[in-house]
Amino acid sequence: MAKRKTVMASSEEKSAAMTGFFRGTKMEMKKVIWPTKQQMIQYLIAVIVSVVLVSFLIVVVDFAFMALSKFLVSSLG
Repeated sequence: MAKRKTVMASSEEKSAAMTGFFRGTKMEMKKVIWPTKQQMIQYLIAVIVSVVLVSFLIVVVDFAFMALSKFLVSSLG
């Protein structure tokens, strides 16, 4: 019998913990300052430009290493 009460108590504690978690989350979400549509567009453009620039840099470095490796293979082999 004592075991059954312990199982019920732990499930009630879990339920209370989950309820508290979601209440706390809701309170914190009310504190968030959401960006405006114009800000989101600016952030999106910044991210796209950054991705394109980093991709270009990776391509340049890849071609440089490829040329270096071809040069080393041809000169040593």
